[in-house]
Amino acid sequence: MKSSELALNPWHERASPLARAAWVVYALLLAYSGLAPWTGWRDLGLQPFAYLAAPIPRHITTFDLVVNVLAYIPFGALLVLSLHPRVKGYAAVLIALLAGVLLASAIEALQSYLPARISSNVDLVTNAAGALLGGVLAAPLASGLIDRGRLADWRLRWFERHSSMLLLLVALWPGAQIFPEPMLFGNGDARGAMGDFVAALGGTWPMLDAGLFGPAEFVLAEAFVVASAVLAVGLAFATAMRPTAPRSLLLLALLCAALLAKMLAYAFQFGPERAFAWLTPGAYGGLAIGTLSLLAASAGPRPWLPRFGLLALAALIVCVNIVPDNPYYTAAMQEWRQGALLNFNALARWLSVLWPYALALSLLFESARIGRRRAAM
Repeated sequence: MKSSELALNPWHERASPLARAAWVVYALLLAYSGLAPWTGWRDLGLQPFAYLAAPIPRHITTFDLVVNVLAYIPFGALLVLSLHPRVKGYAAVLIALLAGVLLASAIEALQSYLPARISSNVDLVTNAAGALLGGVLAAPLASGLIDRGRLADWRLRWFERHSSMLLLLVALWPGAQIFPEPMLFGNGDARGAMGDFVAALGGTWPMLDAGLFGPAEFVLAEAFVVASAVLAVGLAFATAMRPTAPRSLLLLALLCAALLAKMLAYAFQFGPERAFAWLTPGAYGGLAIGTLSLLAASAGPRPWLPRFGLLALAALIVCVNIVPDNPYYTAAMQEWRQGALLNFNALARWLSVLWPYALALSLLFESARIGRRRAAM
């Protein structure tokens, strides 16, 4: 890129706030998954870093090694992208490696206080290798992606500059579908996390009468949840877009990504033959209603998009928290909770629970920012 072009496009010289936000979120997710289930903390009489000199564990599978490497590749890649343009090349890769070692070693040390987890020097080495590999892969691409790449141009032309956090939360929506909720896109069910707290205060969780629900009622409830979720996340995505963005195409691509994540999660957890078990009559109806509503509502005035998105999100949260458990889904839920990947299951569950509330806060902030900007005009 010529110097004259850089002068005309000063934003190309700046760092990527989206990359930085994504790296922070991903590092927190790694820390959470590495210390799951977060219960039973006690001193087992072990030195926190004794695992460094311990013998290599005997029971190591190729699957474990591959997962440990793959988990830290995005960590290293995102850190290199976050450091650009202040730190580049080999220096950025070295920082990514050191950061990966520090994070992984801290997690392994803290695992020595969790009876359910086993600290391992092999895990540390494979995690560090993943961070290094991610940094090596991202270093030659950083300038092209951030300074002058097509992704940077698309980001500039299609999305508002101050919408990085909103875009990050929208990008997490497909990941929030990995945990198998009783209803498609039924994120935000806080009964498991808050039910005991409400009971301790002497209250009861508000629920609809389970006796009123048969198969037809569960179908209608799921259709309502799916339509609300599609409308909420779609309007949030549209809020971040500029008028020049191919809105309909991007919204449909996001919906397809979420459905693909759901299909792959079911195929992995329950077997390929059940990859589409989530595609129920309620899901069909909700997808049709939600998609048509979204394509119409997303063309409305931009100041109203986050407001209507908040209304749809509130409808989603209320519905998933008051509709009784679907008895036809109990067996599948038990199968997931007893899975071998305990830390991954816990992370997927919390992402499913917390994602709608984080999106609600981001939409509130975005709505207030749009209001202030319009008042200043």
